[in-house]
Amino acid sequence: MEDEAEVETACFHQKNDILSTRMKFQNGCFLGNEEYYAVESTTDRKRKAVLEAGDHVYTGDLQDSEDVDFYIAVRNKTTNKVQIVPVQQALMSNHIYKQLEREGKKIPTLSKEHASKKLLKEFGGRKASRFVDNREQMMVNVDVVRQDLDETVKSVAQNEDEDEDTLADVTVNNEEYLASIVPKFDKEATELDAVYDVENVIPKDLLDRLDEEAKVVFSTPAQTLPIKSEYLKSCLVRIQEKPVSSKKDFLHIKLIIYMDALQSLISLRSRQMQGKELSRITEKIENDIRHRFADPNVARRGTRTNFSSEKALTHFIVLALLISEKYEVDINVLSRALATSKDRIKQYAHIVNALPKSRSDILVLRLPSKVPALKLGRRFQRKK
Repeated sequence: MEDEAEVETACFHQKNDILSTRMKFQNGCFLGNEEYYAVESTTDRKRKAVLEAGDHVYTGDLQDSEDVDFYIAVRNKTTNKVQIVPVQQALMSNHIYKQLEREGKKIPTLSKEHASKKLLKEFGGRKASRFVDNREQMMVNVDVVRQDLDETVKSVAQNEDEDEDTLADVTVNNEEYLASIVPKFDKEATELDAVYDVENVIPKDLLDRLDEEAKVVFSTPAQTLPIKSEYLKSCLVRIQEKPVSSKKDFLHIKLIIYMDALQSLISLRSRQMQGKELSRITEKIENDIRHRFADPNVARRGTRTNFSSEKALTHFIVLALLISEKYEVDINVLSRALATSKDRIKQYAHIVNALPKSRSDILVLRLPSKVPALKLGRRFQRKK
């Protein structure tokens, strides 16, 4: 066979012969031509390999065995002849480790977990890096969490006391209160497209100033965006996967960015919106929500009450209907996204002219003239 080689010589060795040494280095390969020495201990007769590389010295025990000899085959490519040569082996390590051990210092090596994380971050790709980041975010300092919880409990107790003094009497009737939390709509509309004007849900000047943010969000993979809701991410993916994007698609992206901030407001537990992060995409939306969704019946600026949550909920439902293809949205999806019960979603959907399909959990936008009046027993206004 062509790949067969003829053994020309086989060299055997006697004990104490000087042999070629095959060196393995602890942290990689050695590419230099530095001189190698073999030294023998005067106490236990063990032999060591020593190699100098600049300021570093590598040492390793020469691995001799009475039972096993080590050989390597050296092939001449021209003649296809092979020589079998005896060798000895040594695992080389830097002298710094021995020095640290003698000084009683801890050897500066990474733990297996730390090393794995570092390797995943640097060489594991985007998904592996994100996995490591998520795991690290979960490893929090218990004392910091305890302090944060203590401050939250203390602030809630303080705000409850303040509410007795700061909340004004709500004397408006139910219809006037609903008008303050529900986006303006056309009661006489005869087409679904005419029920809500998006500029009555989000101010036009704000929409005009979100052009750059919409372009960046459109060109960024949805899973890497700082948006918590999987529902909103799926809406973005649906737009990004279209073969041709329209002006309406970019408008819907702006609405999704706004909805992300509304979701943060709904889940917010603090009484104050000032200084709280509502959107990780743009401050423009945060400033608008802090102004428009603060309770007007509370003297303290930027205070979040049930009014704020109810107004944010109605606006979120309306926007969910507007970004859908047929003015429809699943109640279960909204319930999971907003961590709110299905019954509560249905109640607030009713006041924004959305009703479930027959024997279904799909909310559908209706013409205001076709929506039955609210039951008299259900009052949405807040009482002191």
